[in-house]
Amino acid sequence: MPALSFKFSESTTGFLKITPESRLILTLVASIFSLFFGQIVPLAILLLVTAVYISLEIRFRYIAIVYLFFAFIALTAVTFVWLLGFVFTVMKDQPLSMAVIPFMRLSISINTIIPLAFNSKLSELISTLNKLRLPGLIKLPLIITIRFIPTFINDLKQLRQAVRIRFRGVSGYGFWVLRPFLWSRVFFMPLVVRLIRSTDELALATELKGLSAETDFGAQRLIFGPTDKIVLALASIAVSVSFIIENLHAHG
Repeated sequence: MPALSFKFSESTTGFLKITPESRLILTLVASIFSLFFGQIVPLAILLLVTAVYISLEIRFRYIAIVYLFFAFIALTAVTFVWLLGFVFTVMKDQPLSMAVIPFMRLSISINTIIPLAFNSKLSELISTLNKLRLPGLIKLPLIITIRFIPTFINDLKQLRQAVRIRFRGVSGYGFWVLRPFLWSRVFFMPLVVRLIRSTDELALATELKGLSAETDFGAQRLIFGPTDKIVLALASIAVSVSFIIENLHAHG
């Protein structure tokens, strides 16, 4: 299972020298607070801060790949909601914020999870979760979810290379435009099968490295450097400002 412990060094900028512990704390804090915020302005502040964070950690090419996939999912969801509006007329009267807020929350989580996933090996994630003393029932699915992202991109690259070798006459995006049915058979279906297999491999690799739902490694010390403290302090300020604005809107 070599793809489960690789580190995407070509996708990261190496600008922020922070520990996996700091990245995981940023991910948890941003994701949790984005769920509690229900106003656009506080979420926009978190979205802006996390967008700066991911741009400092990940190269633009890989950010674009992730967001193109996210945009495809979002477009699919919006399309089905629009179609449901013809059946359930009450959905047409919903404000635009009801559709925007969920995608803002998801974007905030993506902006913090991607740097963690691309900068951490499987062993580093396990060690980090042990230090944070998270329950075993949370550790296992969290690790699989985080490591699934770079594994998914690695599978995309391998399948794309295989398709280019097999169909040398068609290059670039012309393949799925000119022959969509063949593309779905030689690319999409193998990708689905590969993703299912990768999920099983991730769970097995995590178990083999000594982590399970009942695992307890005892207390371990968290160590933060100067850069970690600065980044966490700036994140705390952004969350505090968003929290204040959220309360002002709630009581305004």
